[in-house]
Amino acid sequence: MVEGSRRENIHPILKSYLPLVEGLGRTLGRHVEVVLHDVSRTEASIIAIANGHVTGRGVGSPATDLLMEYIAADAERRVDSVLNYLTTARDGRKLKSSTFLIRDEKEQVIGALCINMDLTHLDMAKKFLEELAWTETDQSPESFPENVGDFLQIMLKKALSLVDRPVTLLSKEEKVKVVQYLDKNKVFNIKGAVDIVARELGVSRYTIYNYLDEINAGNI
Repeated sequence: MVEGSRRENIHPILKSYLPLVEGLGRTLGRHVEVVLHDVSRTEASIIAIANGHVTGRGVGSPATDLLMEYIAADAERRVDSVLNYLTTARDGRKLKSSTFLIRDEKEQVIGALCINMDLTHLDMAKKFLEELAWTETDQSPESFPENVGDFLQIMLKKALSLVDRPVTLLSKEEKVKVVQYLDKNKVFNIKGAVDIVARELGVSRYTIYNYLDEINAGNI
């Protein structure tokens, strides 16, 4: 519910905004204040307010300095709205605010609809999510294969990255280094892995077995 409204002697256009104050207040939730100002009564301009606890104001509270500055600026250059600016409540809480000026039939500013969102809980949620998403490194050392074929290709790619040269230019020592990495990581326990690695390195399967013999014998 709107936390009170002053209906006597309200301009009909402003009166039409009263249901909007209540509706927005209930729709946006208790952390969003919705305020309707009648700028003809600067010292008590608030004629309706929802969720006034956000700034501690109520019906009969005065206009803000910023609102009056917007109205003054409108006399020189039309200002229909000022959106998504940061303000601060008296207790230091950060508010995200927007102001919409309301005009009469002669295009004169007669009021304003203001929205003030308390960012406290959003900031807390943001910090919580940032902590959840924080990582020790921005590198991606892990892959997630869907099948054995994917796993073999991932391991081959990692092995070849150790030598960082095109396969066609690899020396025997570099090919042995690739095979050594794959052997150390149990790749050759997979059926058919020897044939796949041999094909990738451009050697015979028997050459792969020879490399493995050299590795196991400690001759490298």
